[in-house]
Amino acid sequence: MMIAEIADSQVEAAGDLLYRFFSEEGFVADRELIRANLDALRKDADHWAAVCVMDGEIVGIVTVTTMLYVEWGRLGEIGDLYVLPESRMKGVARALVKAAIHWCRSHGCSTVAVTITREGETRYGLSRFYAKFGFAPTDRVSSVLRFDSALDTTVAARGGSLPA
Repeated sequence: MMIAEIADSQVEAAGDLLYRFFSEEGFVADRELIRANLDALRKDADHWAAVCVMDGEIVGIVTVTTMLYVEWGRLGEIGDLYVLPESRMKGVARALVKAAIHWCRSHGCSTVAVTITREGETRYGLSRFYAKFGFAPTDRVSSVLRFDSALDTTVAARGGSLPA
């Protein structure tokens, strides 16, 4: 098992792995957009993406982004973690998370965060998995505002409007 930063020659395969992950989890995904975003992420010094290779095949992937916060300084976030079903329970996810934590620490992050979806918790018990590394729940609740054409429809459906 080898964990390594995604090489130029692996971007397409790594993007396909992320596309599979998003599709399996029920997220709407555009394969080319995922590849382009992954390529941009890995070329940005404040972010990181790595794969796990076993017997010459990419079997898992992890992505990390960072942000600057007033209270924490640099915060790392594990954004995506996926292991092919046939490679699960072999230590791949554990190795990818350990590598992500190491990368964050070596790049000046004071904290590492992970967001667990309800589905991820229900299907896989991800909070128990991450607790093994020292992750603990916080009192924060995350919400997002997406900038896309669906936004206008969603806001209007709720009886609101966007500020001019």
